[in-house]
Amino acid sequence: MDLQLRNKVVLITGGAKGIGAAITRACAQEGVIPAIVDRDREAGEQLQSEMRKQAVALEFICLDLCSADNCSQAVEQT
Repeated sequence: MDLQLRNKVVLITGGAKGIGAAITRACAQEGVIPAIVDRDREAGEQLQSEMRKQAVALEFICLDLCSADNCSQAVEQT
């Protein structure tokens, strides 16, 4: 499926594991540049390592999005 998102940056919250990680992988297959935000540092770094081995330029941001300030920080970092 071509979502016409090649080379676009997509911010994926909760993207380090479970459904979020599946969305991250699917986006990467479409040529998207995933920026994932997750509070689980270990899972995020593991997924980032896995994706970089596949030559995917993935950015991992370790934050808990329970505060507006952290949400703003995630967008700024992205």
